[in-house]
Amino acid sequence: MATVSRNLEEEGYLQLPPVFDNAWVTPLRDGICNLAANGLPPVCIYLYDQPWHLFAALRPLVSRFLGDDYRLLPNFWAWHLSTEAGSRGWPAHRDCQAQTRFPDGLGGHLLMSLSLWVPLTDADEDNGCMHVLPRSVENQYDPPLDDPDRIDYRQGRPLPAKVGSVLGWPQDLFHWSGRATGRSEVPRMSLSLEFQNPAFDPLRTPLLEIDNPPPLEVRLSLIKDQFARYRHMEKTTFDPESLTA
Repeated sequence: MATVSRNLEEEGYLQLPPVFDNAWVTPLRDGICNLAANGLPPVCIYLYDQPWHLFAALRPLVSRFLGDDYRLLPNFWAWHLSTEAGSRGWPAHRDCQAQTRFPDGLGGHLLMSLSLWVPLTDADEDNGCMHVLPRSVENQYDPPLDDPDRIDYRQGRPLPAKVGSVLGWPQDLFHWSGRATGRSEVPRMSLSLEFQNPAFDPLRTPLLEIDNPPPLEVRLSLIKDQFARYRHMEKTTFDPESLTA
């Protein structure tokens, strides 16, 4: 974990090899496919217990950076990208525009929040794997780097990730989806969830308990909220108000 912590501090992201086997991943992947077959978007997978339990299993990782009493932010999404050439997930963005890293007085930083991303299929440069702008590269730009249009995408670092592995970053790191080349037959499927150190004022409410997933009615309301929150990133004709418990 020392290497993971050092890379998060120096380059702004963490990348773990697979930590979830098929017993974890297959039900989620099948669930997203079943949702699609019924005209429902991937994010509806959060109606079920499995994604909440998957992220709860990462407690040792998250607590290392946010403390043992960390909470879930009500921000999450799921993707099932087409393999058609040019298909992609979200463009370059930060998960939070506020300051979320603070000097700790020891040469490092204290994190307010952390985002985690878990691929449910192998993610590579042919089906749109995640890319990040490493700290070492961002530091070469004239500050402040607030406009993603200033980013030279060629300087992004692709992060191919095997199914069941874990990527993560503080919420001020620019990241984006690659584009499918049309050479892969495996669609990129993935989940994301965000976490906060509760010593800070909530970035968004309600903060949720990691070991006590919200009841169905609350999950439904939260899912509807995600469509409004990410409408600038996710182009969809799906009407979230059509969802009922």
